[in-house]
Amino acid sequence: MQKLRDSFNRIHDYLRISLTDRCNLNCIYCNPADSMVKKINRHDILSFDELLRLIDIFAGRLGIKKIRFTGGEPLVRKNVMEFFRAVHELKMKYGLETGLTTNGTLLEDKLLDLKKYGLGKLNISLDSLKPERFEYITGKNNFNAVINSICKAMELDFTPLKINVVVMKYVNDDEIIDFVEFVKDTNMNVRFIEFMPFGNNRWNRGGFVSCGEIKNTIEEKYRLKEITNPANFVAKDFLIENHSGKVSFISSISNHFCESCNRLRIDAQGKMKLCLFSTGEDELNFKDLLNNPAYSDNDICGLISNSLYNKKRIHPAAEELLKLEENNMLSIGG
Repeated sequence: MQKLRDSFNRIHDYLRISLTDRCNLNCIYCNPADSMVKKINRHDILSFDELLRLIDIFAGRLGIKKIRFTGGEPLVRKNVMEFFRAVHELKMKYGLETGLTTNGTLLEDKLLDLKKYGLGKLNISLDSLKPERFEYITGKNNFNAVINSICKAMELDFTPLKINVVVMKYVNDDEIIDFVEFVKDTNMNVRFIEFMPFGNNRWNRGGFVSCGEIKNTIEEKYRLKEITNPANFVAKDFLIENHSGKVSFISSISNHFCESCNRLRIDAQGKMKLCLFSTGEDELNFKDLLNNPAYSDNDICGLISNSLYNKKRIHPAAEELLKLEENNMLSIGG
């Protein structure tokens, strides 16, 4: 089986797939309610059959070992649980790790089936522990639904259960300690993520809080002990001394991890992104390729391998990323 290697000798064995650009929340850092980003026509997103064929190609021929499904909000897509059942067959066939990133609002009644289908690596987004602030950040009053989902996921022993928190100055940066205390005596892992610039979210330095600042705030009260992880882990993980919970930091802006990147992304309309902050150049369009009889699976494998040589060594600076107006988190999936 060939390996997906780029010109900087980085091997790519992790695939993130966005199932939809639709979301039932309007988070200010991802999907502002007044955003002018055009939604993708439903006929232009990859069908479940097309996605299954792609997974078979990536896992069966190109050495992908881990797949995470994202959105938008992946659970808003019609018949998505039927899709996950089919994915489970490929998971068992190829020994894949599979995971799901969700906002948790539609999750609670699906957890048993997700467990059955092997999507045990669950990341739930939660940016405030205060219901009123949650509504301000997301535009919706679904706080209790998310908390109920988290509680049930703990009961069902989803491990690891990760809570993703995007930290924004003057918005939720006063809740850093609250989140540590939320997880400290559980088996959960709270992951503090730097506010990232996209063309539609009005990012600015004034609203940015670095992971270094977040860590310093935590260490005023708790002692953290770093966990040694493989080089291609994007999060720096820490134990909370004398507690069972974990704390992690994802420093995409202040201390990027491009040199060990092992990720590829397929956005909601079937375009392969070599980087979360792709400029849109040299993207393979799987929607076209999969429906063109001139391309066999072997041909598509060759195109994927060749495209990796267009991957840059590092992503551009934050201010440059803001100029990529078509680059939005909803379609790419984070």
